Amino acid sequence: MNFYERQILPPILNCVCGLPLLNGYREGIVKRARGSVLEIGLGSSLNTKFYAHEQVTEITGIDPNESLLQIAAQNESPHQGKINLIRAVSERLPFENNRFDSAVVTFSLCTIPEPVLALEEIKRVLRPGGDLHFCEHGLSDSPKVQKWQRWLEPLWKPLAGGCHLKRDIFSLISATGFKLHDHETMYVKNIPKFIGYIYKGSAKKN
Repeated sequence: MNFYERQILPPILNCVCGLPLLNGYREGIVKRARGSVLEIGLGSSLNTKFYAHEQVTEITGIDPNESLLQIAAQNESPHQGKINLIRAVSERLPFENNRFDSAVVTFSLCTIPEPVLALEEIKRVLRPGGDLHFCEHGLSDSPKVQKWQRWLEPLWKPLAGGCHLKRDIFSLISATGFKLHDHETMYVKNIPKFIGYIYKGSAKKN
């Protein structure tokens, strides 16, 4: 991880990902979580305020970026005492099988180098019947926008911490054996379409 990714990118991500126009998308997904929760790519803990207090017993958040975890540790949370912050990568989760009731990932699958491996790991640590709740941007349904995504991605990735623009989130999740439910796609208003096509929903471990 270079100087830009350690020192410059974290506050930028905290600001951009924390834009109020994204809060409704985050909240609608995060409040679905129940029991013991694993959050992938916790970042600066922008989701913490959206967890339903009476439904959640603990929140374990992982992120590979220590600078973002430091921001998360300094943020006040209504779930103080329930939150564990761990520096780790999602492709190698440091947890036993069937550990969590729910998993949450928002605007993080785009940056994970090996998303299928990460999703397999999430499935491994979820209990049978557990749910993955997600909200991600990805490949548009418009061929015109897809053309822009393909052209811009090589320029975009180094500036945005490895963020991919053209991942088909539903296909990635389904490929690892999760069963999608309560899921939909849409464009976020007031965000360029190449970055604003949203996949959100839940997927169950059989």
